[in-house]
Amino acid sequence: MKEYHLPQAPARLSLRDALRVRSAAYPWNRAIGSGIATCLPILIGLLLGDIIHGFSAALGAFTFLYIGAETYKQRAKKLAAVAICLAVAMVLGSLLAPYTLILSIVAGIIGIIAFYVLNTLQQLIPGPMFFVLIFCMATGLPVDPQSAWERGFYVLLGGALSWLLAMASWLWTKKNHEKQVLIKSYRQLMAMLQSIGTPSFYQMQHLTVLTLKQTDRIIYASKRQPAALRLHELAADIFYTLTQLNNDGLTSDMRKSLENQLTAVVDALENAKGNWPAYTKSDQSVVHNLQLELEQAYELATQSTTKEETVHVETESAWSVLRNGISRKNITVRHALFYGLFIMIASLLAHGLGFNRPYWVPVACAAVLIGANTTLTIHRAIQRSLGTIVGTIIGGLILSLEPSGIYLILVVGLLQLCVELVIVRNYVFANMFIAPLVLVLVETMNPGNTVSYFVTARVVDTIVGSTIAILAVLLLWRGIHTRFLPIILKETIVNMQELLRAIHSNDQQKKHTKKLMNSLIELRAAYDRSLGDFSASQQQAEVLWPAIMHTQHAGYLLMSLRKNKDKLTETQYDAIQNQLGGIMTSLTTRQPVSFERYEELDLQQELNQLQSALQQLHKSNNATKLAPN
Repeated sequence: MKEYHLPQAPARLSLRDALRVRSAAYPWNRAIGSGIATCLPILIGLLLGDIIHGFSAALGAFTFLYIGAETYKQRAKKLAAVAICLAVAMVLGSLLAPYTLILSIVAGIIGIIAFYVLNTLQQLIPGPMFFVLIFCMATGLPVDPQSAWERGFYVLLGGALSWLLAMASWLWTKKNHEKQVLIKSYRQLMAMLQSIGTPSFYQMQHLTVLTLKQTDRIIYASKRQPAALRLHELAADIFYTLTQLNNDGLTSDMRKSLENQLTAVVDALENAKGNWPAYTKSDQSVVHNLQLELEQAYELATQSTTKEETVHVETESAWSVLRNGISRKNITVRHALFYGLFIMIASLLAHGLGFNRPYWVPVACAAVLIGANTTLTIHRAIQRSLGTIVGTIIGGLILSLEPSGIYLILVVGLLQLCVELVIVRNYVFANMFIAPLVLVLVETMNPGNTVSYFVTARVVDTIVGSTIAILAVLLLWRGIHTRFLPIILKETIVNMQELLRAIHSNDQQKKHTKKLMNSLIELRAAYDRSLGDFSASQQQAEVLWPAIMHTQHAGYLLMSLRKNKDKLTETQYDAIQNQLGGIMTSLTTRQPVSFERYEELDLQQELNQLQSALQQLHKSNNATKLAPN
C-alpha cells in the first residue's frame, strides 16, 4: 500500500472576511442586460404618459437576474415561472396590505416556498429574496386592494419584457450550450489530472463532480445529440478513471502524455486545429483505460454531428425533485422553514412597533438570512448595514436633485448596472447602489414624503431587520450543520451499501449511483457550511474532516467499480460489505469498533483509512468525556 498523506482541511471562515474584496471578473453582459431590463419599462411608461405604472413594471425586471448557465429552453421555462411568481407576489401584497397578521404569515410562506424551491433546484443566485421584496413592497404602497390585479399585471408585463431581453441573446450569440459545458467539463478534468499526487487532489475531485453535475442538467435538457451525450458519459468515465489513477503511481512522462491527449480533446471541442498526439501504450491497466477513453473522446469531438438524430433520455422532472426532497432529515427543508419563520416574525415586530416603513424590516431580514451559516449571516448583516448607510446618503443626494423624465430613467438604469457589476466583488458595494435604487423606486411610486423621511426609515429598518436575522441565527441555527454532519455521513454509508449490492446483483446501478453522488456532494457541502459556525462547532466539524474526506474518495472508487464493470468476487464483495457494516456500527454506537484490514482493492484500502479515522475520532471523544474537570 502506498504511503498516505492526509489532505489539509479547508480553511475556516472568519468575521474579517466580511470586508474582503474578491478578485472576480466584472459581468458586463449581465449588468448591461439588467440595466436595460430595469429602465426600459419606465421609458415605455414615460412615452405613454404613465411613468408610475412604468415603475411598477420595472419591478418585474428582477426576472432578468435569474439568468444562469442553462440552455435557452431551460431559461425560457425558468424565467416565465419567475415572472409569474413575482406578479403573484405583487397581487397578494396589494390584497393583504390592510391585514397585518395575515400579510406577515403570507410573507413567511412565500419565503419558505421560494427558499426551498430555488435551493432544491440549485438556483442559488440571486435567491428567494426578490419574491419577498416584491410582496413586502406591495404592502407599502397606498392601500388599494382593488388595484391589486392591475399592479400584478404591470409587474408581469415587466417580467415578460425581461424574458424577451434574456431570450433575445440567442439571435446573436449562437452559442451551443452543450459544447460550452462539455469544454468546461474537460478543462476541469485537466485540472484534476494535474492535481494527482498533490494535496489539492481531493478538492479538485470535488470541483470536478460539481462541474459534471451542472453539465448533467444542461446536456439532458437540451437536444440530446448522441455525440454530446457520449462525450458527457466519457467525461464521467474519465473522472472515475482519474480517481483510480490517484491510487497508482504516475510518472512525469506518462502524466505529460495524458495531458497532451486531454488538451487535444479540448482543442477539438473548441474547433481548434491540432492532431491527435502519438503515445505509448501503458502497461498499467488504469492508465491504458484512460488513454482509450481520451482517444474515444477525441474521435467524437472531431466528427460531424449535423446528421445525427436526437436521443430520448429519461430525466427526473423538477416536480419529482421537489417532491422527493421533502423530508424532515433534509437540512434544506429546515433552513426554508427557519427562513420563512423569521421573515414572519420580523414583519410582525415591524408592524407591532409602528415603524414608518415596516416592510423594509422583513426585506432586510430575508436578505441577511440567505447566508448559509452563522458567519456568512453576520457577514451579510454587516455588508447590508454598511452598504445601506452609504447608499441611502447617495439616494438622498439623488432625490434632492429631483430628477425626472429621461434623467430619472438613466439614474435607475445606471444604478442597476452598478449593482450587478460590483456584487461579485463584495455585497457591501452592491448595497451602496441597491439602497439608492430602492429609494428612487419607492419615492417615485409613493410621492409626498420628504427625502429625510425615506432615508431615515431605510437605515433604521435595515439595521433592525439585520439584527433580527443575527439573533435568529445565534439562538436557533448556530451549529446546525455540524450536528447534521454525522447524520449525512451515515446516510452516505447506507447509500454505499445499496450501490455495492446493486453492482453485485447488476440491478438498478444507475439509480443508486445517482443517490450516492448526491449524498457525497451534500456531505461536502454540509462540511463547508459548518466551517462558518462559531468556534466550538467549527472544531467539532474539523475533527470529522478525515472521515468525510475518506468517505468521499471511497464513494467515488465504489462508483468506478460500476463504470469499469468489474466483477467482484464473492470474497471481495463480502469483505467490502463487512467493512461498510463495521463503519455503520461505529457511526451508530459512536464507539471504536475492531475491524479486519483488507488490502486487495483500492476501495478496501480507502475504507481501511476511513475505519482508522473513525476509531481515532471515537477514542478521542471518549478520552475527552473521561478526563477530569
